[in-house]
Amino acid sequence: MKRLHLSLMMIILSTLAIHAGGLVTNTNQSAAWARTLTRHAAYGIDAVYYNPAGLSQLKNGIHFSLSNQSIFQTRQITSDFQYLNSAPESVYEAELVAPVFPGIYAAYKMDKWAFSAGFNVIGGGGTANFETGLPSFEIPVSSLVPMLYGSLEPLDQAIFDATTWDPGYRNITGYDMNTAFNGSSTYMGIQVGATYAINDMISVAIGGRYVMVNNSYEGSLTGVTIDAPYGGTQPPGDYLRRVATNLEALPPSPEMTEAIIGLNNNAAALDVMTADAELNAVQEGSGFAPIIGVNLHLSDMLNVAVKYEHQTKLELTNDTEVDDVNMFPDGEKNRSDLPGMFSAGVQVKPLKKLTAMVGLNYYLDKSAYYGNIDEGGEQINNESTIDDNGYSISASLEYKLLGMLGVSAGFSYGNNGVNQDYQSDLSYGLKSNTVGGGVFVNVGEMFTINAGVVYVMYEDYDNAQTYDMLSTSFTDTYGKDTFIVAIGVDISF
Repeated sequence: MKRLHLSLMMIILSTLAIHAGGLVTNTNQSAAWARTLTRHAAYGIDAVYYNPAGLSQLKNGIHFSLSNQSIFQTRQITSDFQYLNSAPESVYEAELVAPVFPGIYAAYKMDKWAFSAGFNVIGGGGTANFETGLPSFEIPVSSLVPMLYGSLEPLDQAIFDATTWDPGYRNITGYDMNTAFNGSSTYMGIQVGATYAINDMISVAIGGRYVMVNNSYEGSLTGVTIDAPYGGTQPPGDYLRRVATNLEALPPSPEMTEAIIGLNNNAAALDVMTADAELNAVQEGSGFAPIIGVNLHLSDMLNVAVKYEHQTKLELTNDTEVDDVNMFPDGEKNRSDLPGMFSAGVQVKPLKKLTAMVGLNYYLDKSAYYGNIDEGGEQINNESTIDDNGYSISASLEYKLLGMLGVSAGFSYGNNGVNQDYQSDLSYGLKSNTVGGGVFVNVGEMFTINAGVVYVMYEDYDNAQTYDMLSTSFTDTYGKDTFIVAIGVDISF
């Protein structure tokens, strides 16, 4: 049996990101996005992120945008593993919260040139709180009950055959543990760029994003116990030693001596497997990604844009205070990239007050390196867990009701292309359907207020598995949903 608290730290490693976009990429980067879900070919000030070449369509002058999103995500996992305390169906929930998720943009437009800068949370951004654990953490502990039953049953039978008395050492009825773990992950991006209008129709942009990563992990697993027929609730190693002591009172024999030695050896092994463990570690690193874009302003009715962001290679360095599981050796470096991304969009204005947009994001996940880990704690190359690069497609409508008030709504579908080897309760990718909507208010010619709400619905995934230690088949079902509230203001001088 592997050391039980290993899976605790894998949980902390793998489930921190709160995002609307790819597996690890946040594309929810403005309040205007929240009310439309499609900004790929727009040329508002948030084009600094979505369509940098489209900044050529701004009026001459200085432009600012400041917005915030509050993001709430619930992850729910059910397991039918038969030895869990809540069998036949055990439910685990985790709440991930990002109350502050800013997007800040600025641009200066002068004739054919526009210069821009932005700040956003390009990956992560959430704090995870796992109050009830996860199946991959609890299953090894729950398995102590049937495993000890199976190992002690022959001893009970031998004593019964010799004495006609059944001591019932095997009759362990339950287990317990104490856990506390949380983590946070933030990939902050600072972006700069320059846009040039070749002519009235074609403009191009070039720039880059500097990404700074800070991940923190704190966790503990203590007090693994079993409910035993002799001595009540106690650590499993202590119980085996108690049984060994009881055997010493029986008439000696070579078989009994061998049993006593075996019980004491197994008790020492269980002490190691179920020992208290703590973790307190931080990972930090940085990387840079070039960005290029092209905007085609074919007419006042039709705008087309494309953008390419290069992969951000990120190498994170551990700064570790406590690491009882040896997963974060102090000073060790690990990869945790952001993938390259290609986006394209079309904006159409069939009527003066009506705007329609469609967009595509295509994430180059397979060629990146996310630092996923296997059950032994080793990092896995993306090629083994991702069959196809992920993508999302979206569409929206925006209508100006009055001189200053407008409404909008959008829909998006996402498919991340992962295979079953990627899926686990530690880290899972689900197909998604997203709806969003909101309002915008023009306050004079200088100010625009954007407000929106977003709800992301994910398709459940059933993961049939086998727990090798017991050759037991079971199914975990993974699900989650995300709710976003956003507000922001755009200012033009």
